[in-house]
Amino acid sequence: SAAMLSLGERIGQELARGDIERIFVEGDKGYGILTSCGDDAVLLVLADQKAKQGILMLEIKRIVSEIKQILK
Repeated sequence: SAAMLSLGERIGQELARGDIERIFVEGDKGYGILTSCGDDAVLLVLADQKAKQGILMLEIKRIVSEIKQILK
């Protein structure tokens, strides 16, 4: 997971897209969303293809904020 996030960050830099918030992988069985939770932690969410992407992204943003507070 950390290697995927690191690679995603390098790709973001090469494409001049700024800081990467998340890596989103879509497969025929669902989604994998990888998000940084600070310098020393990442969050990997695996979701079924039936999951609503908008709600999923909002929940990820909320929980990442909570995790960052705990890890301070």
